[in-house]
Amino acid sequence: MKSRLFISIMLVFGLGCSEDVTVKPYTYTKFFTGEVKKTWKISFLEETLNGEVIDSFTVNCSTDDEYVFYNNFEHTFEVHTGSKKCESPSEAALITDTWSFTNASATLSLILPIFTTDFALPAIVREAGNDKMELELFFDNDKSSYRIHFAATDED
Repeated sequence: MKSRLFISIMLVFGLGCSEDVTVKPYTYTKFFTGEVKKTWKISFLEETLNGEVIDSFTVNCSTDDEYVFYNNFEHTFEVHTGSKKCESPSEAALITDTWSFTNASATLSLILPIFTTDFALPAIVREAGNDKMELELFFDNDKSSYRIHFAATDED
């Protein structure tokens, strides 16, 4: 009886097969990172109220900021803040942190200096492609949000 159970388990789980198992790397996050690293800039922001866009604008101090996502085990993330600064006194020229992505909720957590440099913010990924990305940050009990539109500028 035990041997038939063991054989049944082997057949169900393929333990008796000689086929090699190949691990497929998670590829969705390569939209953020490219093969090695990918650089993004903010194109514009939208403010929403109850899901409707009420304003579209740019934040002048962030127009030369570069957001670099690395495709490494540590999920390294850098923000090169450029010459235009959003904080006074001037924020650091380079902010290094990590990014994280939760597939179940489509949440990308990252530092966004236009909002804060103290901690990563959880943003919903509304769209992610090879050359553009749209993230959404909710506030006011999810009645309002900012949609941040990024354009890819460089990829390795």
